[in-house]
Amino acid sequence: MQLSQKMSRIDSSPIRKAFELARSIENPINFSIGQPHFPCPAPIVEAMKQALDEGKTSYTLTAGIPELREAIAEKYRNINNISYATADRVLVTSGISSSLFLLFNALVDPGDECLIVSPYFLMYPSMLGFYGAKVHTVHESFKDSDLKKWESKKLKLILFSTPSNPTGKILSKEQLSALAKLAETTGAYLISDEIYELFDYDHKFTSIGADYEKTITLSGFSKTYNMTGLRLSSILSPLDVTKALTTLQQYTVVCAPAPVQWAGITALQTDMSSYIQDYKEKRDFVFDELKNYYEIGKSDGAFYYFLKVPIQDEDFVKKAVELEKLILVPGYIFCEDHSHVRLSFACDWEQLKQGVSALQRLSKLTN
Repeated sequence: MQLSQKMSRIDSSPIRKAFELARSIENPINFSIGQPHFPCPAPIVEAMKQALDEGKTSYTLTAGIPELREAIAEKYRNINNISYATADRVLVTSGISSSLFLLFNALVDPGDECLIVSPYFLMYPSMLGFYGAKVHTVHESFKDSDLKKWESKKLKLILFSTPSNPTGKILSKEQLSALAKLAETTGAYLISDEIYELFDYDHKFTSIGADYEKTITLSGFSKTYNMTGLRLSSILSPLDVTKALTTLQQYTVVCAPAPVQWAGITALQTDMSSYIQDYKEKRDFVFDELKNYYEIGKSDGAFYYFLKVPIQDEDFVKKAVELEKLILVPGYIFCEDHSHVRLSFACDWEQLKQGVSALQRLSKLTN
């Protein structure tokens, strides 16, 4: 018996391997975790408990409960300034990973050419390759002129995250407009992954969907409210795409967990400003403490730094574990080179200070 040929195109995520490594070390300093360190806010947990107590454990409508879809559409209109957002354009599903799974299945055929902004979330090229697409990249520092070479191609989709995992970069309005223009020229679907949108420390974030109605906008609850294990996200897309994704969801995900959908309504009403302020202070602390030790730019958002290191990323990660019990993620899984590591500052202050001190020492040891 043999697995499908597609399975040879993907491997176990190095991030999961980092999690496993952290569990095997006594008292590690874990900078690898891509999820908030704070607990899911109590009102959200209580809303989920109430839904369970009320017996809301059955299948929901495939596209999601109407109450949540309308709340999400309202959020898109009022917060993201996407005026055309209506509930019938919203699909509720189980996390951004499920969103991407549905989109790639619905949109991508073998041989399709796709453009992603690099550094990228590791799932983008891995799963596009799984479906037989040909993946191209453009660096997140791109200018309008850097996109001209793609204008003559027939791209199937253009995909990016803003704020970025792994760099924290927020794409500028000019960059977003250039990507939208390229999508229009090439006929590509423009997919904006905005899972980290609330982690916007200097008020730079904008949704390109506000200006380009053909945008497919991905939003999620995992990072903002620490609902990573509860699996809840949404897709806002043109009506024909939403209908196709909903049909596909009937045969795959079926629906997002019912109690979590009800909790999602409360999540959208929860004030997260104090949590975001804490992370902004941590963002500033990491930059101030490491700027004289590494080549580093200040993160715009999310809770990551993409740190340029003086030796190959995998060797640096190994030294960090051996010498400091510090867990990092090698940068090669997010881009085409081996010169960076990703660190997450989503941790408590004591661990953050320990980890930053360890990085200061490591810079001296590896030069």
